[in-house]
Amino acid sequence: MTINNLAKATGKSAQFLMNHISRYGLTKTKVFSAGYAILLRKLIALSLCSVPQKEIETLLMREKNLLSLLKADSLTDAATWFEDLCVPDSGPTRLLLSGYDLGHSVTANGVQTALDFANREPELFSSREMGSDVLRALRLYAETHNAVKRRMREERRVLAVSLKWAGQVCRGAGHEDTKANALYVLPTKRMLGFQAGI
Repeated sequence: MTINNLAKATGKSAQFLMNHISRYGLTKTKVFSAGYAILLRKLIALSLCSVPQKEIETLLMREKNLLSLLKADSLTDAATWFEDLCVPDSGPTRLLLSGYDLGHSVTANGVQTALDFANREPELFSSREMGSDVLRALRLYAETHNAVKRRMREERRVLAVSLKWAGQVCRGAGHEDTKANALYVLPTKRMLGFQAGI
C-alpha cells in the first residue's frame, strides 16, 4: 500500500506517519505491507497509553534484536523484514510489537537457563552459544515488555473513559466517524486489551 493508503488504515495523516517512521527508525519504503500498518498502529497506541518515547524505542530495539538472534530476518530478503512480519495477535507467548509467537512465556519468570529450544525450527537455533545469547536478549526484552504493559494497565481506565466521552460527543456525527471507528478505534481498543484484557 502507498503512504496515503497507510494513512487511511491508521487514521493518521501521511506526514504524521512519516514523522513516526523517522522517530522510531523504521525502515523507509515506498510500498507498505499490512504488517507495517499494524506496527504503526501499535506504536501510536503505546503513545496514547502515555508510554515514554524512550521506552518505546527500547522495546522496539530489544524486540528487533531478539528476532535477529532468532534469525527471523533470514526468512526473507526484504529490508522491511521486521515491519512485514508484524501481526495484530497478542498473548502471553507473543512479543508485543511484532506479535511473534515464541512458543513459551515472554515474562521474565518464564525465562530459564535450561530452556529447550530443540523443538524450534532448525534455522532458528544453530548452536548452544546462540541459544545463550537468545536467553540474555529475552531477559532484557522481558524487563521492557513488562514495564510497558504496566503502563498500559494503568492507562486503560483513563482511555476507556476518554473513548466513552468521545463517543458521546461525536454520536450521530455522520458516516466518516463510523468509518474511522471501524478502521482505527475498534482495532486499537482490541490491541489495548479492552475486550481480551492485558
